[in-house]
Amino acid sequence: MTIREIAAKTNMSTDTLRYYERIGLLPPVPRNAAGIRNYDEYFVNFINFIKKLKASGMSLEHIIDYIRLAEMGDATIQERKKLLAEARETLLDKINSLQLVAELADYQLRNYENLLQPETYALLNRHPASKALAI
Repeated sequence: MTIREIAAKTNMSTDTLRYYERIGLLPPVPRNAAGIRNYDEYFVNFINFIKKLKASGMSLEHIIDYIRLAEMGDATIQERKKLLAEARETLLDKINSLQLVAELADYQLRNYENLLQPETYALLNRHPASKALAI
């Protein structure tokens, strides 16, 4: 199948697929006599596997490492699990950061009239190019 066909089948852009091949995330794709990529079901499965790892929080660099480790066999299982654990920790850190941001947004909403509204007016009224805001 062509790159457009596999892009549609995997819900990926053709640019992303080319990029994945260029950085070595995807194995080299066979080409026909005209030089057009010729994907098969193996690549559909491989791309879906990459998407699964990416959805678990792994970076592309770590996915490349994971695949290379997997190619080395069962002796690398613990290293692969470590990559997954690191991705999980990164996700938990992001969740914690987002929770703090959400709490700040809640605080600002609850106290808008006493905090942000006066600060907004003060800042805008001090700028020479601003027109005075009516309160």
